[in-house]
Parts: sequence; structure tokens; C-alpha cells
Amino acid sequence: MRLDSGMGFDRCIGLQDRGDDGEVFDATGLMCDEKPSSVGESILVGGRPYRYDGDDSLGNSIFTALEPFPEFERVEKPYKDLFIVLELYPKRNGHVYVLPYVQSGETSSGTFNRKVFGFAGEFETREAAERAGLEAGQREIDSNYALN
Repeated sequence: MRLDSGMGFDRCIGLQDRGDDGEVFDATGLMCDEKPSSVGESILVGGRPYRYDGDDSLGNSIFTALEPFPEFERVEKPYKDLFIVLELYPKRNGHVYVLPYVQSGETSSGTFNRKVFGFAGEFETREAAERAGLEAGQREIDSNYALN
């Protein structure tokens, strides 16, 4: 449902995003801080394009994804007492987008905590993306985590 100001939506249907833990979730709210959206306009949510299709009779805002949620390759490397987890997304232009996390516990253990940090980027090759993500993860751990 569009807010009276036209600058935000709640009860959105069709939107998906990723949380700080890396899990995909259905978005229930959206704030637009540029201008009100019109039916048929495209917006980006979590780096994915969506088309706003209007509101249904119950006041839910309907969005259609304009491309599928991207498949990614996961790389997990131990560093000190933690893990650096990278999600590597191939892009249509041949580049690779990297989203790194700091994680406690191995993913395969099923008991882990994961936190995204302020680094993400697009690189010309998979190798460059992996190298940059791992270096950023090491800097993040070295500067923000007190380890034995």
C-alpha cells in the first residue's frame, strides 16, 4: 500500500531481498526516498530491478521482478578464528559482483552467525572479485574483531 506521501510502500508483494545473514526473504516494506513511483516504473531493491504494477484491492503493492534472483557461488575461507564467506555473482556483462560476510562457525555445521560488512564491488574477473573480497574480509576481521 502506498503511503499518503507517495514516498513509501508497506505490505509489498513480490519483493525479495537479502538480510545481513545472507538469507533471502520476502520484503514487507519499501521506502522510496527519491520520488513517488508510478505504475510501470522500475525500481532497484537489493540490486535487483522490479516493476511497480500498482496496488490490489486489499491495498497491497504489487512488484514484478524483472530478472530472476541471481544464483551465486559461495566461497568460504578460514581466517584466524572466523571465516570469510564470499558470494560471487556472475553479471550479464561478464563481470563478477562480490558480497562478503564475516562468519563464526563453518556453514556446513549448521550453527553459524554471519554478518555482512561495508564492502561490495564489481570486478572484471572472478579471481579479482575473490581476491578483493578475501582482502576486505581480512581487514574487517583485523580491525573489528578481538580474537585470541
